[in-house]
Amino acid sequence: MGCLGWAILPAYKTVFGGFLIGAIGSLLVAWHLAWKTVRIGEAASGGRRPRSGFGFLSRAALALLAAFVSVRLLEFNLPATVAGLIAAPLATLLLGILSRRRQGGHATDERGEKH
Repeated sequence: MGCLGWAILPAYKTVFGGFLIGAIGSLLVAWHLAWKTVRIGEAASGGRRPRSGFGFLSRAALALLAAFVSVRLLEFNLPATVAGLIAAPLATLLLGILSRRRQGGHATDERGEKH
């Protein structure tokens, strides 16, 4: 949608560009969190104690890098970049809530169990 908005309204290039850089940064942060979650899960299932947490500082550094590149190097809009950084976590939250409502289940129900 950001690319489409940039093409239709080129006067708002700084806004759409900032959102796109923020969205890319948001996806990188989400992929890093998924990678850390898998590593911690593998360590826990193997009976080992995980060496580290979920890498908040690494994810914060990725978000700051995206904001720096967007605002300082490419001169895009900072609020639009921040909105883009929030895009992936917000989409994940909304999709999780909507999928839970559609299933009509409870959080303690077994996955894949047929009734």
